[in-house]
Amino acid sequence: MMPRRSIDRFLLRVLLWLAPAFAIWYALAPLLLTPVAGWTHVTLSHFFSQAIAAVEQQGTAVDIVTRFVVAAPAAGAASPDAQGQLVFAINALKYAYGLPVLLALTLAAPTAIGEKLYRAVMGGVLLLPVPVWGISCEALKVLVFQMDPAIAEQMGTTPLTRELLALAYQLGYLILPAVTPILIWAAFHRDFLGKLLPQMRRATPSVATGE
Repeated sequence: MMPRRSIDRFLLRVLLWLAPAFAIWYALAPLLLTPVAGWTHVTLSHFFSQAIAAVEQQGTAVDIVTRFVVAAPAAGAASPDAQGQLVFAINALKYAYGLPVLLALTLAAPTAIGEKLYRAVMGGVLLLPVPVWGISCEALKVLVFQMDPAIAEQMGTTPLTRELLALAYQLGYLILPAVTPILIWAAFHRDFLGKLLPQMRRATPSVATGE
């Protein structure tokens, strides 16, 4: 029973830390997302300079400022031909929730407070590419799949690149934010996992055939 109890205690600590970790993350989100917006701007404006002019943070969202000109939605009858620069917003939080998950796992592990702080900060730095990937892929997905076909044509996409973009978007939205913090935590806590995994195997009841 001792191995099972040890595992249950760890899982309970993780659950107890999740609520405060998410509360802190949400309260500090505008500050924590600043480097995300900055690196997303660098990525998109460098690799897709023909389409993206800037990425600007607005609280927990980022505005994708494109180089495309479209009809202004607020144009009145007096100016039916009014045009404006295409700008759309993306909610950055849905790609950055891995940080509180990593924080809860780190705080629940039996390590010294200084080690917890170091691993949480380093883990947060290693997590930075995940929301950058997700936001970048969504921005490209919006331009290629959700805007006027003329915009997708100017993006220079092909059937293959559209398939790859759809795959990259699904990866950045469904898999990376959930899996990456667990992998980073496991890499920082190999010593703890080395003790926990054998306990999990001993705690799992073996099923003998014929009994």
